[in-house]
Amino acid sequence: MSTNNNNNNNNTTTKKQEEVSAQVIAEKIATVSDPNNSLPQPKGEEAIKPKQTLEDKKADAQLGSGAKDQEVYFVKDEADQTKELTKEMIPNIKTTVFFKGCKDGKYTVSARVTKIMIESCQRCVFTFKGRIFTNTIEAWKTVDLTLDILNDQVKTLQVDMTSRMNIYFDSKMSFSNIVWSGVNDMKVHIHDDKEFLYHTGFEQMKLQYPEQELNFAVDQFTTRNIKNEIITEQIVRLANGYPTTEREAREFDQAEEENKKRAEEFIRNKLKENGIRLGTVGMAKKAAGRNDPCPCGSGKKNKSCCNK
Repeated sequence: MSTNNNNNNNNTTTKKQEEVSAQVIAEKIATVSDPNNSLPQPKGEEAIKPKQTLEDKKADAQLGSGAKDQEVYFVKDEADQTKELTKEMIPNIKTTVFFKGCKDGKYTVSARVTKIMIESCQRCVFTFKGRIFTNTIEAWKTVDLTLDILNDQVKTLQVDMTSRMNIYFDSKMSFSNIVWSGVNDMKVHIHDDKEFLYHTGFEQMKLQYPEQELNFAVDQFTTRNIKNEIITEQIVRLANGYPTTEREAREFDQAEEENKKRAEEFIRNKLKENGIRLGTVGMAKKAAGRNDPCPCGSGKKNKSCCNK
């Protein structure tokens, strides 16, 4: 009798588990099929069709909270290709162009787009002519890339986990900021100064910061044009989490101290103009002698005025 009860209980438990599993699977299928839960399908022949769910999720995370409002134009796993992405191919300016896994290719982007992302590409040349509305290009896990940035509106280039990258700008004034981490052998070139070459990377930073034990995958650096000079500095975090550099933090502290001194001097001068001296409030005033000028300001001697 007990054996039958156990069998019945086991059958009931198994059915419940199967029902739960079926419900979970149904929910997953509904989530995948719901267009609101994935990125819009990319356009063009170069796009990957159909997009994989895992790829959707990765792109969502990399594009940020605004991903649902964007189109994504994928160029993926190509080899030995030369092509230009024009505004006819990408008419929607709210499009992020995502190059992934391409090798030995030459790509020109003349269309106006929202953002450029490059992942796991090798031995490729990218030329950017069109407007990039976020002013941002991101590249990571790449080897032997050349970026020719002809658009002087690009303000930030983010580079991570990369080996051997050559970056070209029209002029020093066109170059703004490269934020990078885990980069070996990065070179900056200037088109209107053929002799100019700026070379940086993790090995150079170890020499620049010998007192620190830098971490290749963690520590971040910024390469910028400061007063027409390109320099690289380590990024540090202030107590409030704000990213800056040691130089900027030091300059901020100095400016703050100078501002405090100027404010104090301004207040002292205003008080002095009104006959108030700091440090005398509440102190007993020295009594005027009989032959001293009378404190009332009459101009007479004290003995002949208020102190008769």
